[in-house]
Amino acid sequence: MPLPKKITVTNQLTAKDRVYQQLRLWIIDGTLAPKEKLSDQAIAALFGVSRTPVREALQLLASQEFVEMIPRSLTRVTPVASDQLTTIYRPLATLQGLAAALATEHVTKQALDQLTAYNQQYQQAQHQKQPRAVLAADSAFHDLILKLAANPYVSEFSQLVNAHAQRIENFYLNRLDLQQPAAVQEHQEIITAIAADDAAAARERTEQNWLRGMTLLQHCIAAN
Repeated sequence: MPLPKKITVTNQLTAKDRVYQQLRLWIIDGTLAPKEKLSDQAIAALFGVSRTPVREALQLLASQEFVEMIPRSLTRVTPVASDQLTTIYRPLATLQGLAAALATEHVTKQALDQLTAYNQQYQQAQHQKQPRAVLAADSAFHDLILKLAANPYVSEFSQLVNAHAQRIENFYLNRLDLQQPAAVQEHQEIITAIAADDAAAARERTEQNWLRGMTLLQHCIAAN
């Protein structure tokens, strides 16, 4: 899948960060397919920048395993890590569980109401069979918990690992069974635990929720 023909230009970021963030998003959502060859010259032309910030962005993406750079050969998008589900999801579940435990210390009524709203959107998207809306509501739910945790290290590491998880989910999106009422209930139990200042329960329910996602993907991959 080639590069899009047009992009929205913003001057709020450095050239390197602008290229990095957009390429990362395209890799995660599947706009750039696994093993897609990347030309720094073509990317530079698309973004209207020199090749230096493009190379810097590609090097950063390579360090995060979204891109592989083969010396004197090519640069391409890495394959989807379907064989590394436990490597990705187990630490992710631990990090997100820690975030939920920390969130109990900072939660407000407004945040609880927003978590409930996200869970309702999640449930509604399931009923309407809108897979991308399901993933979007789920991401919004967990991203708010990360924000409430108020720990930049937990947030940064979790977001990096989660980006790889999201990439796998997007890759298998049309084959995933996203009708998961048990996940809606787990979200509600997470909200209840956070509201009750029960850090242990918040951590446990959150880890369970993320490991459910891993199991769902395992079944999907095994069936195909």
